[in-house]
Amino acid sequence: MLTTRQGRLVIVFAVLAMAAGWVLHNMNKEPPQRVRERTPKYVVSDFTAVETDSTGRPTRRLVAQQLREYLAEDLGELDLPRLTLFDRDGGPPWEISSQRGFLLNHNDEVHLVERVRMDRTGTAATRSFRLTSTEMRVWPKREYAQGDQPVRLESDRDWLTATGMRLWYAHPSRAEFPGRAHIFVAPTPPAAGHAPESTR
Repeated sequence: MLTTRQGRLVIVFAVLAMAAGWVLHNMNKEPPQRVRERTPKYVVSDFTAVETDSTGRPTRRLVAQQLREYLAEDLGELDLPRLTLFDRDGGPPWEISSQRGFLLNHNDEVHLVERVRMDRTGTAATRSFRLTSTEMRVWPKREYAQGDQPVRLESDRDWLTATGMRLWYAHPSRAEFPGRAHIFVAPTPPAAGHAPESTR
């Protein structure tokens, strides 16, 4: 049986052991790391950039309300970007706009998101073209664009909807719509001066 003095010593040693354990536990804890702020290397308002070919003719123009460049991430953020892709044969350019955008891969890729719209005016030989979606990636040097979200294409009174698209926009342009697609072709209106025949 423990004496009173021995009992007190046991209590003191127990308290010291608990205190030492608490100190060691807190010493092993890593200090909380400070959150590093993500700040751009530079910011440009009313941004405009034009790229030309070897003859000096413009091949594309990029305009944005603001550009924020993050050099360490190889990333540029764009507000209200508008991308113009000029036709090498002198035809109407492709005009693409969105709410936000990103410059990636040393500016070789433009990723457009939110209310993306792509337009090309018609000519005597070609029809007008409008495509809308929520995202689109454009590789100007490859003259290629791709969207992996639902798209809607309108040309005159005809339209097409699809789950995505691939577009080679250089002349002659062509497009693929992988997955499920729906198309509506408007009936040809009667020629002027010829009323449609009535059915009995």
